[in-house]
Amino acid sequence: MFRIVCAKGVENVEWKSGFDKERELIFAIQRNLDVVTAILLLTGQITIIGVFVTPGAFRISVGGPITGTSRIEGKDGDVGISIIIDMIDVFLAALLLNNQINVSGAFISSGRFTINVSGPIFGVPKTEPALSELNQSSQFFHRTVSKHFHVNPDLVEKFTKD
Repeated sequence: MFRIVCAKGVENVEWKSGFDKERELIFAIQRNLDVVTAILLLTGQITIIGVFVTPGAFRISVGGPITGTSRIEGKDGDVGISIIIDMIDVFLAALLLNNQINVSGAFISSGRFTINVSGPIFGVPKTEPALSELNQSSQFFHRTVSKHFHVNPDLVEKFTKD
């Protein structure tokens, strides 16, 4: 919110800074990674291959032939275990699509990589776009301008129409 002092008094104008636009772009990219990962889980291209346990939290690692790892299946072709693995994959995909967990990173090694997923239900804070220093500078700028300068709202509207 940007406060503008003009002849009519004080008006509050919705104003999206470049920071807000960049944050939305980063969030959209993160969300698209979640959806793509869910699709790969549902189509069997990747599957759960490991769990990383840390104090108070855990992350699930997924991968498959497209990431350079082998797909996990039941030992000696055990159909029951393979069905359980597929059910876990569907469960993870549902959590990703419902934004309950997110892609939290990737583990890259020689010739392969895995995708890590986690979220608050697994004890890991939600992944958020992080541009804190830029946000603080932007907020300081907006407070200073609105406090010390009188800005024509029509001019602000004209220059913020991107």
